[in-house]
Amino acid sequence: MKALVIILGLTIFIRFFNISSLPAGLYWDELDTGYQAYSLLQTGRDYFGNLFPAHPQAFADYRSGLYMYLAVPLVKIFGLTPLSVRGVSAAWSVITVLLSYIFAARILRLGRNSWILPAVMSLAPWGLIQGRIAAESQLLVPLLFLGLISLYATRYSLSAVSFALSLWAYPTAKLFIPVFILILFIVYKPNLKKMILPALLFLAIGFLPIYETFTKPIGRRFAELSIFSDPTVKKQVETNRQISYLSSGAVYQPGLQPGLIDKIIYNKYTLLGQKLITNYFTPLSTDFLFIKGDPNLRHNLNLVNTGQFYLIDLLPFVLGLVYVLSNLRAISHKLLASWLFLAPLPAIFTSDGSTHAPRLIFMFPVIAIIISLGLHRLFRSKLAAAGYVSIFCLTIFITFQYLFTTYRAVSAEAFNHGFLAAVTEATSRKGEYRKVILDMYNESALMAYLFDSKYPPAEFQKSFPLEAETIFNGVEGYKFENIIILYPGTRDWNKIQLPGKNLIFARSTQPNATKIPGAEFITNPDSSPAIVKFTQNN
Repeated sequence: MKALVIILGLTIFIRFFNISSLPAGLYWDELDTGYQAYSLLQTGRDYFGNLFPAHPQAFADYRSGLYMYLAVPLVKIFGLTPLSVRGVSAAWSVITVLLSYIFAARILRLGRNSWILPAVMSLAPWGLIQGRIAAESQLLVPLLFLGLISLYATRYSLSAVSFALSLWAYPTAKLFIPVFILILFIVYKPNLKKMILPALLFLAIGFLPIYETFTKPIGRRFAELSIFSDPTVKKQVETNRQISYLSSGAVYQPGLQPGLIDKIIYNKYTLLGQKLITNYFTPLSTDFLFIKGDPNLRHNLNLVNTGQFYLIDLLPFVLGLVYVLSNLRAISHKLLASWLFLAPLPAIFTSDGSTHAPRLIFMFPVIAIIISLGLHRLFRSKLAAAGYVSIFCLTIFITFQYLFTTYRAVSAEAFNHGFLAAVTEATSRKGEYRKVILDMYNESALMAYLFDSKYPPAEFQKSFPLEAETIFNGVEGYKFENIIILYPGTRDWNKIQLPGKNLIFARSTQPNATKIPGAEFITNPDSSPAIVKFTQNN
């Protein structure tokens, strides 16, 4: 129990310390989450005006609503701030660690070593960043643990509620949870008469998100990312066929038609099959799990020789996996093997699914559990335990030093650092200029403006379609009084001259933006330019 208290204390520190400014900046989805929570608090509707939706409507898609509803009390207490947005994920990350201890003690029966699993869950790179930002997928892990613990304790109704709530949390759950529940029925073989009420609870709570999935364009985002709608598939097939045919000695000529064998081997179905197989096995690779991980800086640290877990975790993972597979008669081992097999499936249908950590979030706890089982066996040897702990402590020291220093700088652009500062200054100084322009290159400052200005949601709901204004030939954006928030696009401000006195904020990645004479900068944590600020007086 002392070990658990220490781990929980460390987890609270790691998740909450400097959470408002590390990572530096709030990216679009975090801002959107906060403003949706603010709108729900103020009006009971999302910012598009939908009343208490399961999937609040955003500009790009419909998002799962549970995280936003959980953020409402924090927005009420702390206001619309980074803490109120990220605090939900941090708090539930701490709850995850506590639940993992109960899981290890009651289901895995690790006894005195039950602290190992919460330690792995707390310190794994997979959770270090995701537990500090507004990541909806983080809610799935504690809900899954709670569902399994309740099922094991024959608290079937609580288990059903936990699993049903996960359908409100993140789209991946809609694919994983129903199949996982079926596996649980097969493994645990509960009394079907006792399942009637839990089944009704599950259907009642899970009905709305499932219903909206089929009655609203909830799948629009999936359709954009699906390998089945990938426009490059046809071109890839044609290229592969042509290369194969020409390699056989055929002479290229216009209108060249591939042979029968080439058509059989290279077609849409074989190519999609290859992608499905690749998407399934890539997340299970050592490259993803222990060496590189998700390349997105919002999903992982991208520290050298560090994947979603540490490289040193590879040894106990192998030991744990061998232990699980060699003892499949145990119910818990059957569950773990089935869980590991199912976990990559929800992400295999998307073009970037093979390394997208949030869509693969169900892998996080099962890999951590297997590592814990391996460590449980490894620690039977005091010498092996001492050696492992020594290397692990060194690894953690390097990781924390990187997290609280270097990562702040290297991830700044990924988290749109400088957007909120630019909006704050633009809003405070708009009375001094004819126009105040916010140009964030390939992003938009719209959500940063709504978040920072705390724009009244009731007014915003009435403003669609949003008023737009053209300020230069082909350059336009959203208009809020004399503040113009430009649409994403490439612009060279050395070649654009606006009439009157204007204040322009441009992202430093715009062509030649840092070369504008007399420009000032909103800087990144490493002092490099994030936003270029300059005036025009024509």
